[in-house]
Amino acid sequence: MRNMICTAALALLLAACGGGGGNAGSSSSPPSPTTTAGNLDVYAGTWTSACASHAIDAVSIKRAAGTNNALTIGVTRTYYATTTCTGDAIATQTWSADATATYVGTVTSSINPGPGLALLPATIDKMVAQLPDRTVTLVGTFVTHKTIDGQANWCIDYAGGSVCVPDRLYVAEAAPFDGLVVQGTDLYEVKANGTNYDAVERLTKQ
Repeated sequence: MRNMICTAALALLLAACGGGGGNAGSSSSPPSPTTTAGNLDVYAGTWTSACASHAIDAVSIKRAAGTNNALTIGVTRTYYATTTCTGDAIATQTWSADATATYVGTVTSSINPGPGLALLPATIDKMVAQLPDRTVTLVGTFVTHKTIDGQANWCIDYAGGSVCVPDRLYVAEAAPFDGLVVQGTDLYEVKANGTNYDAVERLTKQ
């Protein structure tokens, strides 16, 4: 019997493909954001995760309209037949609404990039990050729509199993990070742990 893996399939980030691990990235100090609105521009653009579980996340960050202290964060997940995310894409996952991250201050601290890796000194922009009510859609030649235990699911069938994402309304909730920082070409989404910050996701600028 093929192994069925059902996931809530998020990101942002934002619980995304690359995980909290990754490499240590640049050891140099990042830019030092301040309270001026222009510093949020360092996050604008497209960032990608590492390949994990057949998929790569592309994260699009923009300044939120009508405000000088907030960002919108949209995630598109692309699935591949290979575990190395090479070859043609077989499915694309999108969300109906983007996350919003609102700047609330800056702190000098350090990032724990993953088990066994050295702490990275960093100047972190603290954020209140929220996911709105949203739905998810998957399209592609390998995508099927199935009912599992009474719940509709989008499923991608692989030779060794399936990945399924529930097709339902995802209610608004806090995003899984409370800070952002750029170091070189890397963007870290981080979460306070009481001492410093854990890396939730490491993304690379495109």
